[in-house]
Amino acid sequence: MDTITQALLGGAVGYAVGGKHSRRKAMLWGAGIAVLPDLDVFIPYDNDLDSMTFHRSWTHSWLVHTAVAPVMAALLHRFDKTFSFALWWLMIWLVLVTHAGLDALTVYGTQLFWPFMPPPVSGGSVFIIDPTYTLPLLAGFIVILFWPQRRRSHNIMRYGFAFSCVYLLWGLGAQQWIMQQTEQTLAQQNIEYENMQVSATAFNTLLWRIIVVGDDYYYEGFRSLFDDGQKLTFRRYDRGGDLIEATQQLPAFQRIDWFTNGLFKLEKQGEQIIATDLRMGMEPAYFFRFNLAENHGHGIVPATPNRVRVESNREQGIRWVWQRIWNPAVQFDFGPGFNR
Repeated sequence: MDTITQALLGGAVGYAVGGKHSRRKAMLWGAGIAVLPDLDVFIPYDNDLDSMTFHRSWTHSWLVHTAVAPVMAALLHRFDKTFSFALWWLMIWLVLVTHAGLDALTVYGTQLFWPFMPPPVSGGSVFIIDPTYTLPLLAGFIVILFWPQRRRSHNIMRYGFAFSCVYLLWGLGAQQWIMQQTEQTLAQQNIEYENMQVSATAFNTLLWRIIVVGDDYYYEGFRSLFDDGQKLTFRRYDRGGDLIEATQQLPAFQRIDWFTNGLFKLEKQGEQIIATDLRMGMEPAYFFRFNLAENHGHGIVPATPNRVRVESNREQGIRWVWQRIWNPAVQFDFGPGFNR
């Protein structure tokens, strides 16, 4: 989730734990602590693929949070006696683990169990920025910041936090409903696949993007909660099976395969072999594309896996998402492919 939302969530958690002792101070400490895991974006790495895949790693590990919480509590308790050591410990631990837990509900990928290395948790039940989740937390933060002693401020914070939690549960439920429809459709159309991701589209939990990946092809579809009786359709695209076979021994290939849980494609552009994370963006515009290898006619050689940027019209895409929520007939230029 975006850092502002994480700070607001941390403030709400801090308030819930320590608000009885000092409403404003508990909220501000919670917000400040909640920002700490995202400071890993300032750690320099050798290439863009490492920067992407090491973000949300050890700083977002529940195991690390559990280990550092008592140490941070001891330090902060020496500095500020407003809260007991036990209350500091609980506040810090809850702020950190809820930060990582919220990130894990987005599609990016969060390594909750670092240093153990299962594929990162990539929930997809909420978009990385969602005003419906953030605004109630913002309202609570503002009123406690300026009018901490008013009962109405307490109620706004409490109900705003509760609404945001319920909204996350709503997203999980809606995602499961779309996933069930997707599995039924894939079975009816005899589409074989290895991996699938159902994720919320930009700024909402009403329209869902579905990406289905097989050995040689991947499929993309969209489903709105208002698609009553409408057939779920997919477009099929080439995944680059021959390039996958030729590059699967490369460390960069294995890294992106692990990080995306197999939800990627390869394509050749000139002499470059480009790896694209299929989870973020929509056809044909994706956020994360990396130069995986190069072929100069004498075989495939590894390349430094830096990002290959592509032009995209985000405003057009967001406008289409909003229209598609209500109208399944709205078309978008998805690029070459065909219906299935």
